[in-house]
Amino acid sequence: MVRKMVSALLLIILVTAVTACSEAAPINSQQSTSQETISENSALSTDAQPSQEEPAMSSENQNAMGAMSPEAVLEYMKETKDLVIVDVAATRWYDENHFEGAINIPIEELDSETEDALYMEIPAGKPVMMHCRRGMIVPGAYDRVLELRPDIPEISYIDGTPQFDEYNEWIANQEQK
Repeated sequence: MVRKMVSALLLIILVTAVTACSEAAPINSQQSTSQETISENSALSTDAQPSQEEPAMSSENQNAMGAMSPEAVLEYMKETKDLVIVDVAATRWYDENHFEGAINIPIEELDSETEDALYMEIPAGKPVMMHCRRGMIVPGAYDRVLELRPDIPEISYIDGTPQFDEYNEWIANQEQK
């Protein structure tokens, strides 16, 4: 009797493992579930027809660029005119180091109403790059801005540790020219 129960349990575990392994693995195994969802949504082409299992991308999400590596973001930041940088890390981290000109919305220190009100103050019609310190809390903030701000043409976030010094040095050199 016990052998049958153990065999049944092992069979259930095996089926579960095979099912889980058959799904597409994320590019970076350290990404959170919300980051995987964002990456999947941002990878959808506007020409592609969504399957019955995937909801069609709403017009509010046409501005979703999703997660970008710190290296790719650095180049994007240098090339993007009128970029608004939103730092969602705690005030103490922002005070320690931040991108020159970044807006700080310390989401861990705010209630949801105050957080949403600050998201509504982000300038409309300009691309937005969001970040925190390790790329862990920013995906939720990114999702919320996508919901609240369809008037922002591009929204993305840094998936990892921002390159503050490299960007700030580049900005300083641009100002000297």
